[in-house]
Amino acid sequence: MLFLLSNWILEFEFKAKWNRLKNNKSILIFIGVFFVHLIWLINTKNFGYAFHDIGNKVILMLFPIIIGTSEKLNIKQIKTLLFWFSIAVVSSSLISTFILTGIINYPIQDIRDISVFMSHIRLSLLINFSIFSLAYIIFSKEFHLKKTEIIIYIIMILWLAVFLFLLKSFTGIIIFILLLLIVSGYYSFKIKDIVPKLFLQVSLITIFLLSASYLTHSISKFYSVQKVDIDKLEKLTQAGNKYYHTFEKGQIENGNYVWIYFCQKELIKEWNSRGSIKYNEKDQKDHLIKNTLIRYLTSKGYRKDSVGVSKLTKIDIQNIESGIPNCIFADKYRLYPKIYEAIWEIDAYKKGFNNYGSSITQRFEFLKTASDIIKDNFWFGVGTGDVQDSFDKYYEIDNSPLPTKNRLRAHNQYVTFMLTFGLVGFIIILFSFFYPVLKSNQYNKYFIIILLAIILLSFLNEDTLETQIGITFFSYFYSLFLFGYKKEIKI
Repeated sequence: MLFLLSNWILEFEFKAKWNRLKNNKSILIFIGVFFVHLIWLINTKNFGYAFHDIGNKVILMLFPIIIGTSEKLNIKQIKTLLFWFSIAVVSSSLISTFILTGIINYPIQDIRDISVFMSHIRLSLLINFSIFSLAYIIFSKEFHLKKTEIIIYIIMILWLAVFLFLLKSFTGIIIFILLLLIVSGYYSFKIKDIVPKLFLQVSLITIFLLSASYLTHSISKFYSVQKVDIDKLEKLTQAGNKYYHTFEKGQIENGNYVWIYFCQKELIKEWNSRGSIKYNEKDQKDHLIKNTLIRYLTSKGYRKDSVGVSKLTKIDIQNIESGIPNCIFADKYRLYPKIYEAIWEIDAYKKGFNNYGSSITQRFEFLKTASDIIKDNFWFGVGTGDVQDSFDKYYEIDNSPLPTKNRLRAHNQYVTFMLTFGLVGFIIILFSFFYPVLKSNQYNKYFIIILLAIILLSFLNEDTLETQIGITFFSYFYSLFLFGYKKEIKI
């Protein structure tokens, strides 16, 4: 940003820049997003956070002005820029892979921790943008690629697609599958030869059906529970201690009931003799290790007694102490454990378990609290700086079950805009996003459509524009493709 701004100033030519700005009202419309944040200072109390937020959001004003009033880039320059952007994304993915495989010794507690430069969700957005940008460059007639370049681009695309699934970002994977189906489906109808057209369309239908089948199979597998007659269960352990059996809670792990064949007396004694973390202490993820142990034993099909604990290997002990509650979660490379985790979290929430450390369960509470804030501040919101303060206040009013450290914001950009600026500000921001695209007749241009699709879909699950990476990514490429290149690249 500093280099671009310095270069923009040192170019001088301010008269020409001013004329470009006057002749392109869309730039002024788009930076309305930034001015909404300024105007809504009137409605704020926490000016400390408000100015911090405005300091981040100033990029929403600077990029459009700098790019929109400078000389426009040509097709060759756009290609070069996108290539080196993708190289940076690939480099980040390789570093993350080295961390995942242990080549780089970096402590991680969760798969998301392998993304060391930014949130794993933000990284997944950049990956998607790289994949679909490089794919367009390969197939478009306007970019004249050599065979070597095509091979390099294909390798980059394939690797980023593979890494996206290794990263296990649901947001990124869902966006990838949706864009793949929509973009490929759209272009399939432009193919004149019937054989390749049908092949592509059948392939897309197959991908959709396989994805849907895999998801439904995962759900079915989760709820495939071994039938048990509680009256026929053994009453005593091998050591003669009494078992505790109940189905009331309905909690399951890998098709096994958690709260049967449970003998806490033996668990405490046997675990404390084997583990370095005591039974009533917390594991490395700050959960009570007894809960992690009970779930883990159930996932292995072991009884919750001294015999069950004695069957655990050294690796199992390490997994439990590191906070892994199910043996399938130890597999770092498969996607199924992540799907299982999501299903388990939703199932536990529906059954009333206090599982408010999970990402999905937390989001339910975030949105519930956000809806209360919106109801009381419908027209003009709470103001630029008062979002977190409002959440803290309403969490207390609602007596939220969330732990204090987990009482975060909405994790939905649409909701965040609505509660921050109310309906009035929300409409202005949407107008600022879409009017420049419609006004400049860019709604049928590939890069801007792909960018908007990625960003708008991410808004459903993330506060994308509340972080520096998200703001920079969106503002830069929006400005570049709407105001900054000469050749119009159509879909």
